[in-house]
Amino acid sequence: MRMEDARYAAWARALAIVLLAIVFAVPCAQAAASTDGRDLLRQMAVAMRTLDYQGSFSYQHAGRLDTMRVFHAGGASERERLVSLNGPRTEVIRDGSTVTCIRPDGSATVYSSGSGRGLLPVVPGSGDDALGAHYEVSIIGTDRVAGYEADIVDIVARDAFRYGYRLWIDQGSRLLLRSIVTDSERRPLEQLMFVSLDIGTPPRDTDLLPQHHEILATSVASDTEVPLRRAPTWRSAGLPTGFAFATARRQAKGLAGAEHLVFTDGLANVSVYIEPRDGDDAAVAALPGRGTINVYSVLGEDWRITALGEVPVRTVEAIAQSMRRAESSAAE
Repeated sequence: MRMEDARYAAWARALAIVLLAIVFAVPCAQAAASTDGRDLLRQMAVAMRTLDYQGSFSYQHAGRLDTMRVFHAGGASERERLVSLNGPRTEVIRDGSTVTCIRPDGSATVYSSGSGRGLLPVVPGSGDDALGAHYEVSIIGTDRVAGYEADIVDIVARDAFRYGYRLWIDQGSRLLLRSIVTDSERRPLEQLMFVSLDIGTPPRDTDLLPQHHEILATSVASDTEVPLRRAPTWRSAGLPTGFAFATARRQAKGLAGAEHLVFTDGLANVSVYIEPRDGDDAAVAALPGRGTINVYSVLGEDWRITALGEVPVRTVEAIAQSMRRAESSAAE
């Protein structure tokens, strides 16, 4: 995926309910009474992927309040659609692993999410041990959201390299009803809350298509990413505590040597894009982010390294600055 497409796609994912649902690739049983916050998170992750639901939610971020409509068809091949209800009209449509981001001017970007399991890449193997080492997870009470009784799960980061979360999870279906993302001082950065929600009713096929159907036919797809067939050419010389390498991909028809690496702490993910540099770019830049997503770019003699993720600025800066090219590498 080209870097400019990646930035827009990241914004689209920030609006997506599954992004704030903090998806884990861990199987779980049906929803049941639990006194363990991590059990509720696992149940929520499965519910967000497998259940049919549709509703409207408010999304407060970056000093503004947006209202969105979501349609979700669960199952082996998920389909979902997000539509903005105020301000410039934007849409995000996902069909399996194919995601289409439609801008207010009608232009669109099509890309593959790779994993096919959500708008935010899922990191296999994320587990309780990694989560507990860097976050304190607890159930702190109950509340009522959009007419549903909810358990409140508090996720407190143990350091300033990651965000904290407070989640309201439906006691019956285990769907996410409300979320707050907080900084290291527990100050709210953005909030999402359903104001109406219908659980269990499949959306109509027309609900899962863009307003103007011809958009999909005229969109130009960006290069598909595929896994690297070798060890990455780039590595980190020192990640923030708790983060580790997860996956490495490249554009199927991209420039030689370009790589997309993902690092995770078991909950938060950071993507690092390595691309040939443009000679006129500044040497180091903290790029404009969207909501809780931050971007930091570093330019070397021949390469541009950009870290992007739903983490604090210090985290993307530390990861971008830590990247080093291996002394030797095999060609693709």
